[in-house]
Amino acid sequence: LEKGFQAVTSSLDGAITRYDTLNNFPRVLQRMGFDADEASTATQKLSDGIQGLPTTLDSVVSTAQRMAVLTGNLQKSTDTTLALNNAFLASGTSSDEAARGLDQYIKMLSSGQVDSERFKTLQETMGYALQKTAEAFGYAGESAQNDLYYALKNGEITFDQFNSKLIELNGGVGGFAELAKTSSGGIRTAWTNLKTAMVRGTTEIISSIDSGLSETRFKSIENVVNSMKDGIYNALSIVAKAFELVAANAETILPILMSI
Repeated sequence: LEKGFQAVTSSLDGAITRYDTLNNFPRVLQRMGFDADEASTATQKLSDGIQGLPTTLDSVVSTAQRMAVLTGNLQKSTDTTLALNNAFLASGTSSDEAARGLDQYIKMLSSGQVDSERFKTLQETMGYALQKTAEAFGYAGESAQNDLYYALKNGEITFDQFNSKLIELNGGVGGFAELAKTSSGGIRTAWTNLKTAMVRGTTEIISSIDSGLSETRFKSIENVVNSMKDGIYNALSIVAKAFELVAANAETILPILMSI
């Protein structure tokens, strides 16, 4: 029981972050003009889509939000985010490298232009997935990825079509989603998944407490914490004055303490 409580305590910080993300993301989306049901569906889809993968909820939420701002299409932004995440993992890319590739992808999406250096970054970070995408568009051989680049650059293939193809290749047997779990397997991923499971479980505890408090005068955990800050400040102020009194009388008090 003691070990169980220790595990929950160690997961608390991650659980708080996850709980805030799950609650704040729909609010942000609603302020952007998306309806509540659509926002809630997107949040749940992102959460479900990364189960069993060494991917944080914060990272996919941030990506989906950035894409939704650029495209105005929340559903497709959510699907593209998951497809890209799986494409990077299926290509054997580390989290840091995936973040680098994703940043370049979004920059191309925002500018509406395909840059050779940015596309090269995609080749470096999602080479396997990019090859499969190129082949799905009908390009073959060693030049397939470069042919895809020129097609995107010349407008023969739009970014919207490219996104749709990624989403299509993400699902199904042997798709990016399936390969991502295989490629990212191992002890480190298993350990990460174990810690994630603890965080998810602790998040449920926080959610239950918050739900219970909503039926009382305390309203929420956030409200309780905010209500405590004045009391804590006042208590520490009293302690500070006590230390000031001791320091002011150091010449009298210290010799007494030193003689004990």
